[in-house]
Amino acid sequence: MNSKILLTDASPLGRKAVESALPASEFEIRTASDGLAAIRMLPEYSPDAALVALTLPGMDGYEVAAFLCSQPVYRATALFLLRGAFEPLDMVKLSVIKHDGLIQKPFDGDTLLGRIRAAIDRKKELPSLPEDPFLEPQTIPETAPVGNAPATPDTGNLPEWTDDVERKIREVIRQEILRNQAEMEDRARDIVSAEFKKVLVEELKAVDVKR
Repeated sequence: MNSKILLTDASPLGRKAVESALPASEFEIRTASDGLAAIRMLPEYSPDAALVALTLPGMDGYEVAAFLCSQPVYRATALFLLRGAFEPLDMVKLSVIKHDGLIQKPFDGDTLLGRIRAAIDRKKELPSLPEDPFLEPQTIPETAPVGNAPATPDTGNLPEWTDDVERKIREVIRQEILRNQAEMEDRARDIVSAEFKKVLVEELKAVDVKR
């Protein structure tokens, strides 16, 4: 069975470059040109790997990546971030995203292929999550086909995509970022405290020697 790739990039040339690097005999690729469209596709497609450009209209790549990381059901999805040649990085946002690689454009096709293969294989080795109804992915309605994804039938029971739905998704992302930032601050505080104690001990020893 071919590995499933979700490629999100506003640039047609960027999408073409990735598609050219991944052989059709090995990968099934669906594309989206904006962040909200990619999030809508996740529950139905469940990709083995997601490639997300950092700069996207509407919801940017950082937010899309943070949303994906916040959903336990996608823990086995390899995540790569695509960065433009002269695109600055938001290190605060990037630091709380558990990704498998940052891909700098323009990239070497063979290198990209090798990294995606390795990440997918590595993710497949993760232990399966126990069945739990609370680990179901957040349902996002499909309002129209996106990229080269086929249209899905109207199920009649999905909520309408509204500003309220989008606000809830952004709140999930915000809470995930805040939680990760708090964990990083705690770790940094522990490290600084440990280093301070070491320096203090060395200073006290030096004082004793002088005495």
